[in-house]
Amino acid sequence: MVVVVTAPVRDLSEPVSPASVSFDEIVRGTGRCGDLGLGTRTPASVTLLPRARFTGTRTQKLLGRLFFQLGNIVSSMAFALFLFLAVGPHLFPYQTMTMLTGSMVPTINPGDVAVDTQVSVYDLKPGDVITYRIPVDDNRIVSHRIVSVTGEPDGSLTVQTKGDANPDNDPWKANFPGGTIWRVDTVIPKMGEGIRWFRQPGVAKVAVYVAPALVSLMLLSVIWKPARRKRSEPDPHDVPFTGSGAR
Repeated sequence: MVVVVTAPVRDLSEPVSPASVSFDEIVRGTGRCGDLGLGTRTPASVTLLPRARFTGTRTQKLLGRLFFQLGNIVSSMAFALFLFLAVGPHLFPYQTMTMLTGSMVPTINPGDVAVDTQVSVYDLKPGDVITYRIPVDDNRIVSHRIVSVTGEPDGSLTVQTKGDANPDNDPWKANFPGGTIWRVDTVIPKMGEGIRWFRQPGVAKVAVYVAPALVSLMLLSVIWKPARRKRSEPDPHDVPFTGSGAR
């Protein structure tokens, strides 16, 4: 709040300059102002002007707060997604896989994220969707459905898999000697769209430079943000005005 004090010059017995009186004396009508009659014979006119006139309109403030809160929400969601996809699998017994192809449509669509947990290979049964490295070609990782499970004399298991969208079974069979394997437990739709987008040619290269720049700007904005001054004692200028002109 800004206080503006005015008084008719003709009511003063002698000229008054800023060097001869203080702001407190003008507001309270004491000291030299009291001797001159300012604030007693002719009370000063005190006008309280809203701070918005000097620091921006109320609408601008509301929009600024709205964008600030939206930015906090978006950044918090992005950070939570990063923790779930990148950090969580290193701390908890699960892994996340982003489906890049349509071999499992409509169960798992491109861009969906499959959440896998480890189970014993001896608990596998037809109908389970497992994530494993294929035993041929480039040994890529796939998430396909088990069609059949066959026990071998040496105690291992041989499984036949198939993609839900593929017309035929996979042209290989995978053998697991024991231990555990990743089984798809949950599918989160569209969560991996961002990952698919970043895999596009050129996007990843740009992100390598843009992401650090954005992080640096956020850190600088936090470091350089002026701290709000907390008033530990009452402001001596905050005095009630009891002039005759008050309404």
